[in-house]
Amino acid sequence: MRSDTEFLSTAPLGSPKESDPPPLEARRSATLPVDAVEQTGAPKTTSYKRIIVCCDGTWQDGIVKKHRWQYSNVLKLARCLNHEDTRHDPPIPQIVFYQSGVGTETNTAATWLEGATGETLGDKVQDAYAFISQNFQPGDEVFCFGFSRGAYTARMVAAFVGEIGILDKSQMDHFADIFVAFQKRGKTDDPQVKAECQKILAPFNAGNSKGIVRANAAGRLFSLKCVGVFDTVGALGLPKELTMMTAQSIFGFNDTLLGPHIERALHALALNETRADFNCTKFQQTPEGQSKGQILRQCWFAGSHSDIGGGWEYHDLSDVTLSWMAANIDDILSLDLEYLNTLFNPNSPWGAQLPHNPKTGVFTLAETLNRELPKPNDLITHETIHPSVRRQKVMIPAVEQLLKDHPEIEWKLLPFEEAVEKTWPFIPGRNVPAGQEATDEVEAQTSEEKTLKSMAKTALEPVHKTTTLHEEGGRPVNVRSTSGSWLRALLGRTGK
Repeated sequence: MRSDTEFLSTAPLGSPKESDPPPLEARRSATLPVDAVEQTGAPKTTSYKRIIVCCDGTWQDGIVKKHRWQYSNVLKLARCLNHEDTRHDPPIPQIVFYQSGVGTETNTAATWLEGATGETLGDKVQDAYAFISQNFQPGDEVFCFGFSRGAYTARMVAAFVGEIGILDKSQMDHFADIFVAFQKRGKTDDPQVKAECQKILAPFNAGNSKGIVRANAAGRLFSLKCVGVFDTVGALGLPKELTMMTAQSIFGFNDTLLGPHIERALHALALNETRADFNCTKFQQTPEGQSKGQILRQCWFAGSHSDIGGGWEYHDLSDVTLSWMAANIDDILSLDLEYLNTLFNPNSPWGAQLPHNPKTGVFTLAETLNRELPKPNDLITHETIHPSVRRQKVMIPAVEQLLKDHPEIEWKLLPFEEAVEKTWPFIPGRNVPAGQEATDEVEAQTSEEKTLKSMAKTALEPVHKTTTLHEEGGRPVNVRSTSGSWLRALLGRTGK
């Protein structure tokens, strides 16, 4: 039985030691700001490292993937993290933990059982938290990243850090009891059960508890540096026809509220995802988080669920979201951006790739639910729409109108994103990859294009027609309007 986690080497690509797990290095020192220098001229130093947990999505296992295009954005991000941040003197160590997604057993039956029930999701949460606990020392910075249900896992881990801080190794003996009490408290409406759960949690979530004191020992405002996720779905994220339980029967986790202990939260969201059981779970900022200067950025992109988190052979859209995430963390983590650029292998101009139809394969009969549109100027969700959406051949009509009515909702590209757009390595006329998976992708993209055109036509009908009475028979007829003719011409350029 193989392990579903790995320590990732972040040595440069091609290094003889690339496949070796990084050693548990001695703690390093990082220089404090200039105003902290003593009168002797010697800088005061603080010892800390960065602990980065990367949780992959359902059926995503980067450890056994044979091709780069199969990598999710979580794996790509994990592998482009440098071993240390040399922008500081001395450098800051970066320890990376990659965790494969739910449903990645080598046994096919076990894989589908895990994926359909989410039965190991609790184990994923505990393993990720245990890694932090095992390696954390007061003053360290903690980061959590995830995709799909891995994003749910990352957010649960972050929630535990907010609830109980970071337990030391000896306290981890109690984590199973804490986990169960945490679940029960969230699921029940019975005051007595809630009180019993809180009694179990009290020694660990009190303000002076050991875990909370450890997490905040450095005197920082935030105990968790960053949570970055790609299209979070709930605990299951599968069609109810395939599952054996509901998300509510697994966890009592309020995963919408963004804990005020998190300094920065980043969320890439899919505009073209229509499966009801893959509905996104947006962050909602609390007044306490706002007052502390917490950063929340939630950006919408063209594409369905896996177009955001990666895994398709045609991965142009997920490369755009990966670039966005990298641009938003480059100031707080050291990334190998040269390696990241080698992962781009586009089949279309920047932002122009057609989204994949999410309702294919086992999801063909999945219940449909259109996602709620982003809210302009919402100080709770802080949503934007990425400018790459404008490059789509056919845009969702409501999104196009939203951008027209509220131009301020459009995300402003960061320097790394601008560089990626400028140097996007698209080669016109490039041969389509051979193989059944590539063929399936083309079918999924063609299907989604037809869906978008149908939506555009439906939205167009009330605009390009007006209802009047026929002069002779009093029969309602449709008369074309000027604006409708313009829209019809625009639609015609995309094909029927």
